[in-house]
Amino acid sequence: MKLLSAPLIALLFIVAIVVGVSVYSGIFPPASVVESGSMQHSDNWQYGVINTGDIVIVKKVASPEHDITTYVQGRSANFSTYGDYGNVILYDASNGMVVIHRAIFYLTWSNGEPVVMGYHNQSWINVTSTYVLIKNVGFTHRNLVVFVNDFLNKSGFITMGDHNLAVTDLFDKGLNAYIASDQNVNIISHPVTNSEVVGKAEGQIPWFGLIKLNVMKLQGEWPYSNDVPHNSYYYLSASIIAFGVVIFFPYSKFMGTKTKKNNKKQ
Repeated sequence: MKLLSAPLIALLFIVAIVVGVSVYSGIFPPASVVESGSMQHSDNWQYGVINTGDIVIVKKVASPEHDITTYVQGRSANFSTYGDYGNVILYDASNGMVVIHRAIFYLTWSNGEPVVMGYHNQSWINVTSTYVLIKNVGFTHRNLVVFVNDFLNKSGFITMGDHNLAVTDLFDKGLNAYIASDQNVNIISHPVTNSEVVGKAEGQIPWFGLIKLNVMKLQGEWPYSNDVPHNSYYYLSASIIAFGVVIFFPYSKFMGTKTKKNNKKQ
């Protein structure tokens, strides 16, 4: 019986992975390509952090406010993903784009006063009727202020890109804190509701999303090409070459040659 060729075996293997990931994810397609650098922690590609060109695996959640751990909750429980506390979520923004940012806290209201899930008088967070101040946030350890007075009686997730806090020049001198949440910089005009949550990020495939992004660039649909980490294309090229060698290496000829040499020795 003729054995399957290496490329066909590779194709079947890829199909099996896609089917398996789709079943686990509960969403199709089960992944999303990161188009911008809003979650990066450096100009160079970093392991364990979401970088431009990475493919993020998306996990559907049945009850977002219970199944998603926010930064506030994660910091108290010492739970982190992708280089900082809490979960990173994907949500549908009002402009039709899907945003991949960190869930900072879940906001509800009681008698006209904001309630932050996971807040129990920790020293690093201050909740008032008009703003929420969180100290020492992210890889730059900046103070973050989120003004919530415009969201009266609107519940949902307050979200933010890790990199956005690091580079924002919006600064409140009185509070000694930076303004960077999606809801305060017009990425979305309100807290992210449960129905707007696509899922949470769980796992990633580095670099390979750059293939799709460069096709989009040729079509004039990718304005963030300058956000790609400096060494990502090097890693992508090396990975493609390695996969090519594994898939197209002439195993049958190599094994045949080795067998003939062994026969001659006998």
